[in-house]
Amino acid sequence: MTSYTPLGGLPYPAPTDTADLPFHLQSLAEGIDARTVLRYATAAARDAAVTTPAAGMVAWLTTPGTLSYYTGTAWIALGAWNAYTPVWTAATTNPAIGDGTLTGRYAVVGKVCHFTAFAAFGSTTTYGSGGYGLSLPVATGPTGGLIQFTGMANSGGGRAQITCQPSSSSGATTYTLWGPSSTTSSAIAQIGSGGLFGSAFASGHFIRVNGTYEVA
Repeated sequence: MTSYTPLGGLPYPAPTDTADLPFHLQSLAEGIDARTVLRYATAAARDAAVTTPAAGMVAWLTTPGTLSYYTGTAWIALGAWNAYTPVWTAATTNPAIGDGTLTGRYAVVGKVCHFTAFAAFGSTTTYGSGGYGLSLPVATGPTGGLIQFTGMANSGGGRAQITCQPSSSSGATTYTLWGPSSTTSSAIAQIGSGGLFGSAFASGHFIRVNGTYEVA
């Protein structure tokens, strides 16, 4: 009966097992194989070889020269900046970027994610209705009600610093945006189709957000 090591779950033969050295060595080698740092030329070569990755697997990619790990749902490059496209939503009617620009980049180092997101509005952008939300590149860990992101935005009323709040206290995948609602008050409100300072967004305006948070 095959036994397994208590920490890594690696197989080894019991004293009563039939002697079969090639089989036992193969079982041990296959058990170790998935736990080493795998090495591939490209992400495509990795994905072709590892068709059913397990959470925690680590692979080195010669091109572009980065370590990547599998979260359970996706391969993430460690410490390298990755591109992502934020999802832009609104509470009542979703907006659409049209011929504008909606981009983002992020880097995960250990359990920390650094990200930036940018929305530049174009002539065919539609702004929906209700408060806006933008998606995060990776779900958050516990936020403890403390984490805030910062950014800059402008509308017909001018440019202002904005603040952003994750949508839940743990496992958040989106965040809301807050900024000045008028030129006569210091109060802030959730940013939406109404823009900033009571003046709506239009072509040529933008929203930019940067932040750092603990991942799940």
